[in-house]
Amino acid sequence: MRYKINGTHRTKTFPSWDNATSYKKKVEGNELAGLVIDPKGGERLFGLYAEQWVEHRLVKGKPLTPATRQGYKALIRRHLRPAFGETKLRQVTPERVRKWHTEVTAESQDQAAKSYRLLRAILMTAVSDELIARNPCTIKGAGIEQARERPMLDTTTVLKLADAIKPRWRCLILLGGLGGLRTGELLGLERRDIDLLHGTVTVARQAHEITGQGRVITAPKSEAGRRTVALPKVVLEALSDHLDEFVAPAPDAPIFTGKSGLPLRRADLSAAWKDACDSTGLSGVKPHDLRHHAATIIARNPNVTLKELMTTIGHSSPIAALRYQHATAERGQEIARYLDDVVEAAQSTPETAAVPLSS
Repeated sequence: MRYKINGTHRTKTFPSWDNATSYKKKVEGNELAGLVIDPKGGERLFGLYAEQWVEHRLVKGKPLTPATRQGYKALIRRHLRPAFGETKLRQVTPERVRKWHTEVTAESQDQAAKSYRLLRAILMTAVSDELIARNPCTIKGAGIEQARERPMLDTTTVLKLADAIKPRWRCLILLGGLGGLRTGELLGLERRDIDLLHGTVTVARQAHEITGQGRVITAPKSEAGRRTVALPKVVLEALSDHLDEFVAPAPDAPIFTGKSGLPLRRADLSAAWKDACDSTGLSGVKPHDLRHHAATIIARNPNVTLKELMTTIGHSSPIAALRYQHATAERGQEIARYLDDVVEAAQSTPETAAVPLSS
């Protein structure tokens, strides 16, 4: 019998006319219901489709940032292409995905989670494009990273690090550790972003280093990332001296530079950071932990609302901002333990005669 799918004639053999007629009616019904996928679509190779997906991907109507695109390409190159690059989309089955995920997880759980989320997103688009009928990524929780608890720096350590690093980068430590700026935001700061009169810094851009492109300036990570942050006195005083000594007078002059006067590179910052950590006896600490310190200290203030915390650290999601309130929760546990001690002391004290209250 000959039948038609999406305008294409196909031929299939059946043991009887009744079987053929029944199958034809089923195919026609599924096509009317939008359940038929063009078999030719699933013949496309995953590797080529994934590369095109990265180039044309939009998030909230905007192309991927250069840094995100570079990160996706790295995941595809390291983990997705070796497993699925030459595989047809229709041949990426749940069984193959499970086997691949198990192998990558054995190497790195974090990489497995990131790669799985990317694979799922790519194949979800393939479903939307009607190239495959369903997404084979069905492993519950596979895209969730088990983030390790970052070291919690205390304020004394932040100040020690600021004093230990080379003077031209002391303000970077203070802005990160007490202002809560991301590393890319710090590297993207310009003279016009500093307002000493009102005591603020405005985050208007971030700097990335992209392979093959060098230094790339983009908008902040999200709309919430574009913000103005009030700074404490110690940071403002250091910034005032820093502007005079290390920053060119032009409004667009970079705040942090290398010895050559060019914008500070991440590689140079990493080397200087390592030296500062070594001299203070710290290990396993990264520049991002400065931001973690600032956000946690702000969250400890009982008068700060969740919305204010989100605004200060540039988070659009309350879930992300709540991560930094764990210190407040820990303080609450300390209070609860104190109350337990008070009750225990009261219970162990011999009963005394009740003293009537005076009217």
